[in-house]
Amino acid sequence: MTAMELECKKDELRELIDMIDSEDTVNRVGKYLKRMLMREQPPCQYTIEELKKHLEEAEEDFRMGRVYTTEEVRAHFHKKYNI
Repeated sequence: MTAMELECKKDELRELIDMIDSEDTVNRVGKYLKRMLMREQPPCQYTIEELKKHLEEAEEDFRMGRVYTTEEVRAHFHKKYNI
């Protein structure tokens, strides 16, 4: 993306921000934007093929009984982290 294209995109965002008419929305957008700018890497993004692979693995784990109950998970975290 060229510098000019970047500036055009930023102008589009400014126009959208100017359309906000609620303090709550301004606060939510501001928090979200700050979080996005503070991230060192983008959020995890899987391809459809990767998602299908993870789903197949999870279903296989379930079929093979490699699962934990909610109570077991809570007990583990309570014991390990006292939460």
